[in-house]
Amino acid sequence: MLTVISCPDCGVPAEITDRFSLASTDGPVGHVAVCCAAGHHFRMAADRLPASSTAPSRGLAGLLRTRMLPRTVHLCVRCRENAAGFWVSGTNGQAARRPWCLSCCLDLDRGRYVVTRFGV
Repeated sequence: MLTVISCPDCGVPAEITDRFSLASTDGPVGHVAVCCAAGHHFRMAADRLPASSTAPSRGLAGLLRTRMLPRTVHLCVRCRENAAGFWVSGTNGQAARRPWCLSCCLDLDRGRYVVTRFGV
């Protein structure tokens, strides 16, 4: 079943690609994997999805109030398993920056790519 929501980061259409549970001290917690049209990948608690994913849209103001950025994690676009911590872009400036994890960055040719740590 296709479920389309707004991306928690940029607001473009995103798809819930997986639903799973993780154990906690209060019992299992439902989580989702989200992938947006702009290339963002997140795994987050299902209860942190924007309210607009289950209710009619309340406009831009409603979307901005329901974004839960502190609970989202960028996934590496190469391995799609590890949390990303670096932006990677081409040295020629033509390639868009994409989130990569440290283990995938180690294989890059530093002459062709620029690697920047998140938050810099």
